[in-house]
Amino acid sequence: MIDKLPTQHELIPNLGTLDRLIRESCEGNEYGKIQRQTEQLPYYFRAACFSLNEFEHYRIKTTEAWKEIPEVGPDTQFLLPPELFDPLSFAADSYLFFLRRVMDSLIAYISRCPNRQSLPSSMKDLMKGISLSKYDLEEDIVSMLNEYWDSIGKRVKGYRDQVTHRAIILSNSIVFNTPKGFGLKMLLPDDPEEKSPSKIAYNPGIGTMGFFFDSLKQTIQFVNNVVEKLIDLMGSHEPNPRGKGIFGPAIRGGRLEFSKIKTGEPVPYPIGVMQVLGMALDGKGK
Repeated sequence: MIDKLPTQHELIPNLGTLDRLIRESCEGNEYGKIQRQTEQLPYYFRAACFSLNEFEHYRIKTTEAWKEIPEVGPDTQFLLPPELFDPLSFAADSYLFFLRRVMDSLIAYISRCPNRQSLPSSMKDLMKGISLSKYDLEEDIVSMLNEYWDSIGKRVKGYRDQVTHRAIILSNSIVFNTPKGFGLKMLLPDDPEEKSPSKIAYNPGIGTMGFFFDSLKQTIQFVNNVVEKLIDLMGSHEPNPRGKGIFGPAIRGGRLEFSKIKTGEPVPYPIGVMQVLGMALDGKGK
């Protein structure tokens, strides 16, 4: 089913408390610079949820293709053509990318709590350094990182790397009908670590929606457990550190200011993708 997009507070209820503790530890305008890094965590988390909703939206749309096939019997199956398959693959690729970015963006918090230290910007590199005892991280944080990475994080990273560097990783997709309703067989590869495109296999393959929802659940639990531990470490001097926090920023990204001269681009834009396509192929865009 397609759900509403969760808010930052629904995803990470006490992130505002951790933001407050970090801000109070900063001097001058330092927090403004840090915020450009910390705002990425809730942003990419919501982006992952958005992509998963899009994926489910297009899964549901595939069942509408039955209406275009005459005399469909109860045992009929068919492969999705690119027009139906590609939007599913776009959304799946986006989900893997955004969830991978959630891991990386959490490092901005870990590197400042409770003591500031320089850490890699990549979760893969952080985990490699942890295995070599390169960083002075609190024992419980290290335990949480290791458990998450071994359980699901490394697999998400592997699939995302395959998408980025290897191949289209979703299998061919088969739509079928049963007395209980429609179904869609769409698989992820057996081995997310496989680096050869020709050896990426689906024997038996991994159910896509099952993996996506499990990875989302584990990541939500992992991030919130880390945030709670960081609050305990940074707020140990307060009797009730979770009693107050700060709201997430009302705006994200590079800051713009209002001006008397209104500049920008029209909505809707006067041309669309198909017009650009025609201009490009007809040479009119030169």
